[in-house]
Amino acid sequence: MTTQCYASIFLFLGGTKYMNINNFVIDRPLRGVMLHASTGEALWSVNQIENPTLKVTAETADAVDALGTPIVSFDRAKNAEFSAESSLFDLGLMAAQSGSEKVTSSATLAVNTPCFEEVTYKDASTTITLKHTPDAVGADGIPFIYFLNGDDSFGTKYAYASAAAVGKFTFTGKTLTLPTDTFKAGDKFLVIYNYNADATDGAIGVTNTAKSFPKAGKFVLEVLGADVCNPSTLYHAYIIFPQAKLLSDFDVSFTTDSKHPFSLKAMQEYCDHEKKLFSVIIPEAE
Repeated sequence: MTTQCYASIFLFLGGTKYMNINNFVIDRPLRGVMLHASTGEALWSVNQIENPTLKVTAETADAVDALGTPIVSFDRAKNAEFSAESSLFDLGLMAAQSGSEKVTSSATLAVNTPCFEEVTYKDASTTITLKHTPDAVGADGIPFIYFLNGDDSFGTKYAYASAAAVGKFTFTGKTLTLPTDTFKAGDKFLVIYNYNADATDGAIGVTNTAKSFPKAGKFVLEVLGADVCNPSTLYHAYIIFPQAKLLSDFDVSFTTDSKHPFSLKAMQEYCDHEKKLFSVIIPEAE
């Protein structure tokens, strides 16, 4: 008789050792890793996991009589989905959800980066040295600067010109010259521009485009736990999804206590006779 297995727990049996875990107490998930289905290369990982949930659903088709009374129910499809949250805002996870890669600026790769820089007028000096070199010259580099009121709201707007004048500022490279208006020491201005971060400046970027989507792969979740009959011995359990697809949907709040949610849909291994969705494996404690 052939037994089909969709989710199974494997027990270690060798020599005189015999594991007979039935009730497993979960301590916490340790990490999740998405591996390339062919090469085994790690595509992305997450190690700050909260609220992991595995949801399995099945579809059925009912045969009914002339009155609509069910006679028998046939199983048609089975689905599994894993969802969790990262405790921290994870750029690598966001890149995977976006179908892109996290990029780091270097000597050969520049990351175009915005800068909101506050500068202060000191005494009679109208020349300011910016932190970075704008990525373009003239009005394309810095079209306007803004006077900052005491509550940090925008005041007067000053436009770029080839030479500083009343109501006009100018800049060359990192050197910005304020307008010739009358200011007092301590007055602040906001300068908005973009610059190309390289190995010296340093920047990390993630881009989500409308035409890029996550790659499918093999997802393995490592969970720490114990046998209910022997809680002093800890085991590393593994939940394995041979073919999983990270979903593009996510909702992130930019607050201190926010979490970074993610979900994976288990896809059957279509060319596998058993059509596995996932397996739960608990090896012998080391």
